Amino acid sequence: MSSDPARDFLRSTSMPTQPLIDEVAPSSSPLDTQLLELFFDRVPMGVAVFDTDMRLQRCNKTWTAFYEHYLGVPAEYTAPGRHLNDLIPGNEEAVQLLVDTALAGRVIRQAAHRIAIPGTETYWDVVFAPLFGDGRVVGVVDIVTDATDRVLSFQRLEARIATFSQVAAGMSVDQPLSTTLSQVVDAVHSTSEAVACSIVCWEEDWSRPATAYADDVLGAGFAEALEEVWRIRGMRPVDLAEYDGAVVRGFRDAALADPSLAPVHPFLVEDAPWKDMAWFPLVASGVVVGEVSVYLADGQDLDDDDRGYLSALADQAAVAVRNSTLYRAAEQTAALEERHRLARELHDSVSQALFSMTLHARTAQRHLETAGLAADHPVAVEIEQLHGLTQTALAEMRALIFELRPGALEAEGLVAALTKQAAAVAAREQLVVEVHGPDGYIRLDPMVEEHLYRIALEAVHNTVKHAGAERVEVHLEQRDTGLELRVSDDGAGFDPRLDRPGHLGLRTMRERADAIGAAFAIDSAPGRGSTVTVLAPLPR
Repeated sequence: MSSDPARDFLRSTSMPTQPLIDEVAPSSSPLDTQLLELFFDRVPMGVAVFDTDMRLQRCNKTWTAFYEHYLGVPAEYTAPGRHLNDLIPGNEEAVQLLVDTALAGRVIRQAAHRIAIPGTETYWDVVFAPLFGDGRVVGVVDIVTDATDRVLSFQRLEARIATFSQVAAGMSVDQPLSTTLSQVVDAVHSTSEAVACSIVCWEEDWSRPATAYADDVLGAGFAEALEEVWRIRGMRPVDLAEYDGAVVRGFRDAALADPSLAPVHPFLVEDAPWKDMAWFPLVASGVVVGEVSVYLADGQDLDDDDRGYLSALADQAAVAVRNSTLYRAAEQTAALEERHRLARELHDSVSQALFSMTLHARTAQRHLETAGLAADHPVAVEIEQLHGLTQTALAEMRALIFELRPGALEAEGLVAALTKQAAAVAAREQLVVEVHGPDGYIRLDPMVEEHLYRIALEAVHNTVKHAGAERVEVHLEQRDTGLELRVSDDGAGFDPRLDRPGHLGLRTMRERADAIGAAFAIDSAPGRGSTVTVLAPLPR
């Protein structure tokens, strides 16, 4: 990144970025002298001559220009008589070997020699050589070429390659998506000159709320505020054409005037270190599934290298989002298939065996009746108990099979399945259970449908077990923002902030809602019943 789209080539070439023409006065000096003077004054390397006390005797324009560039000092800073240590204070140890070697009559060369300048680091290709007079060392010549841009570019390239490798490695070991995207956020900050970074991602079909990850520089809670922004905006397809990588100047101030961004307004303080922004899309299979936001200082720009790097990083993040979606879908499919397999096995084996035992017990009862054995005879009593136990076990097994694979849910849909279960609960528990929902079939993802079904059953079960209610109502309503499931009762109610009997069931319901990206809420208080509300996104 650079504040000027045209890079400052002085850092790498020691030459001006635009043609610069100087007048040269005619000289009557010998040709060798003229060549030496031209070389000394015009060569794109810094050249300085010191005496044996390391006080500056003479330097060329390039050497002076280095100080002007990095320290912002006038040309007088490099006036003759100044000691080397005064010119680059704090670097005595860094140059000691160079100085000692040259004063000992030897030449020393070093590439990318580090010199600390206040506020930055510089690197130099250096030659220190002795100057002789009458067979002894009378001075030292320092010849330097600025290598700062080369070294920093190489370091940045290494860091960026390491970042790509780290993100790729994380995706290959089933690393949580949150970890991978947090790594990308940190990488944008650490491997570029961006002030900060945030990422927002969402499902291709908007079946889950948007999730945000943000740099600590933006403030604690910024990610949550960003998620709220997307919730308020509503889930909508995002056009790839909205992203061109251009820097939006003054975005922070414009955001403060935008009411749709109200949740992040507390973070847009006047002394925030950023003012401008640029966005890069996360694209999976041609669909935008998120965006990388890059926060820039006032006037900061992005060059082609930066845009290419940030786009590539966004592409890696998109692959991570896509992999996470596929991995989660595979897990859910595997779980469903396993439940269905267990249901089939239980139906074909244990359930059939229990049914046979029931028939055998009933046959034994008829034989006893034919033999004239009294109903209160110990054998008759035992067989009656056996018949009752096998019937109960068979009923429980059928209920378990239905839990594993609710046939009505698969065949008739959510409303019909809940209606059948409500009728069974009402008959068994002697309370009113009503189900209200659309007459038609509600088109839902199978996983969403099953989780909603089980949340509703868990809510009804909690009511039966803990609330002492006389009436339970289950409502299913299609809204603009999704499908709302609401289970309410007229029971004792409770304080949702406190642990209570059934709190594990509440946790299970909340986890199921999270698994499908649904909003989950409980409204209750002692003496006024309870209402569980789940708002699940509908498929687009």
